[in-house]
Amino acid sequence: MLATVQRVSRAEVIVDGQVFSSIKRGCLLFVCFEESDSFEEVKEMTDKLIAFRMLDGPKGISSRSLKDSDEEVLIVSQFTLAAITNKGSKPSFHKAAKTDDAKLLYDKFVSEFKNTSLRIEEGKFGAFMEINLVNTGPVTFNFKT
Repeated sequence: MLATVQRVSRAEVIVDGQVFSSIKRGCLLFVCFEESDSFEEVKEMTDKLIAFRMLDGPKGISSRSLKDSDEEVLIVSQFTLAAITNKGSKPSFHKAAKTDDAKLLYDKFVSEFKNTSLRIEEGKFGAFMEINLVNTGPVTFNFKT
């Protein structure tokens, strides 16, 4: 499982020309599921992301986690994070989970986040989306299980 997390002052997902979801200050999570991923890895990743100190606080840079904040989370599925780009001139996505499997893992991932006190929004799985965001810092972290 792969995740790219960006701290944002705001972000929104647009589907078919309409705002589908949006957040104010918080984190935008792009998530990708690989063919070998399991529900256990989803749980491991959500626990890591919720506890990882990536937010600034009174104690300085990266002193707070999502669980210690009132910031919002926007979760967007992005299978292209699994792209293999080191050979040839075209990406390969053969390590990405099949759509049906990825959807089950994505739903579990979102469910784990919604079981917290955090305000959670999400993109539309499998849809073509426009993502508008204002990255603060910029601060971006990449995670892999």
